[in-house]
Amino acid sequence: MLLLPFRDNASARSVPVVTIAIAIVCAIVLFAFQSQDASRDERAFRYYRESGLDRLELPRYQAYLAERTDPDAAERLHRLQNAPATGAAAVQLLQGDARFVTDLHERRVIREEDPDFASWSSLRGRFEEMLDATVHAHYALSRAHAGDLWRYLSYAFLHGGTAHWLGNMLVLLLVGPFVEAALGRARFLVAYLAGAAAAGALHVLVSDAAVIGASGAIAATVGMLAVLYGTRKVPVFYWVFVVFGTGRIPALALLPIWLLNEGYQWSLQAKAPLAGAAVAYGAHVGGLIAGALLAWVLRPATPARSGALGGPPPGTLQRQQGSSLAAQAQDAAARLDIRRATRLYRQLVELEPGRTEHLGAYLNVALLGADEEAVQDAALRLLWAKFSTPSDELRKIFLGLTQPKVLQALPIDEHLRLARRLVRFREDAAALRVIDAILRDENLRSLYGRQLADCLLGLFTAYTRSGLNKQAEQINSRLASYFPSGEEIGGVAPTNRPPPTVLTALRPISQMSAGGTDSRTARPPTRG
Repeated sequence: MLLLPFRDNASARSVPVVTIAIAIVCAIVLFAFQSQDASRDERAFRYYRESGLDRLELPRYQAYLAERTDPDAAERLHRLQNAPATGAAAVQLLQGDARFVTDLHERRVIREEDPDFASWSSLRGRFEEMLDATVHAHYALSRAHAGDLWRYLSYAFLHGGTAHWLGNMLVLLLVGPFVEAALGRARFLVAYLAGAAAAGALHVLVSDAAVIGASGAIAATVGMLAVLYGTRKVPVFYWVFVVFGTGRIPALALLPIWLLNEGYQWSLQAKAPLAGAAVAYGAHVGGLIAGALLAWVLRPATPARSGALGGPPPGTLQRQQGSSLAAQAQDAAARLDIRRATRLYRQLVELEPGRTEHLGAYLNVALLGADEEAVQDAALRLLWAKFSTPSDELRKIFLGLTQPKVLQALPIDEHLRLARRLVRFREDAAALRVIDAILRDENLRSLYGRQLADCLLGLFTAYTRSGLNKQAEQINSRLASYFPSGEEIGGVAPTNRPPPTVLTALRPISQMSAGGTDSRTARPPTRG
């Protein structure tokens, strides 16, 4: 599954420069600077074994663990006893135990009066010089180096490997652009770095282990997203196997993705829980809270400025986007690029569902193409939209729905809906053509009898009130011929919700009827 932020009105100003820059810096640090750390560590561990330092420290470390009663010590002792004699696992266990290393430095393990002290002190000094040559040693954050202020930021650009980096960057590139658009580039950069520092500071307070990784700063970014957007919907591009497209989801729906990454990173750490520096997941809570507070303080004064992915107020953005889409759609139609024109006009009617000219143009370009689903979608949007006043333009559009190509794409329920709409537009002849086509089919007449009779009664009433006795008599003859007894009229009631296959697509049209869905509309379209 792939889920990425999407911006309809993309421009140079909308590019998330800070988010991309952070990801690039993290990549450079990992693949250019940290790339030599593994070989430097390997040389140091090889020196540890070859110099005999392992024979001086590891037996004492084993005895040290045996005296402790905490679960961590028991686990370390078990791993130490089963570690390969020539591998680096044992020294990694020792170096990852901050309490023991502190006791070593304070000379509580090998004391000055110990015969091996002088030799050990020289070897340990050289070993630590080799370890200190790594980027990790200079820039990771730990309680032992809490006074080095740069480490509260630098640790957030280090990572423990490609998987660690990739997981963090995917979440950053998902969440960061939304927060950057809402806060602006400068404020987002300040908030991101401040969130990293806050997460690091909390880690130093609760743990004496070293910490690396952008996860604390990303947790802060997630907290900012929650405050700035809440349940408001944000545009995303999705790709699930072979299905892809764009849509809008509540901003808070992105949080589970961050939590999944947290679980994934935790599983990676769980494979080697006692070896060296680790990412401090407990500190992420601090980053999350810090990010929420920072967003509250730094959020724009005017809510409209923090609209979906930032930019101008929503109304202005919608008008600008509509103008751009309309120009592109007209150009595509002029060049007879029917597929592109159809797609662009569909975007227009989703953006501005009340614009009659867009609905009509969408239907017209769909009729020029070979995509029956597009024809059906355009027709359904017209049939299920509500308009404040019937206009001559709408009347002509609804007359276009009586074309055989449109009727063939629509279920019979929608034929009847069209007939009722035509009656309201006083296009009685067109409505009768649609009704008569159904009346001639005995099965359809039986299934949709109630709706057919209602349509005919509507026409009869309209003609009678207008004094059109001849037309009224024609309708009455149809009623008498097809429905001689009112008590025997059966059939299903008209639906008052769109078919499930198009319900989501029609959701932007606010003038929709409420109510239940008839199970018949879930079937493939019935050919009329």
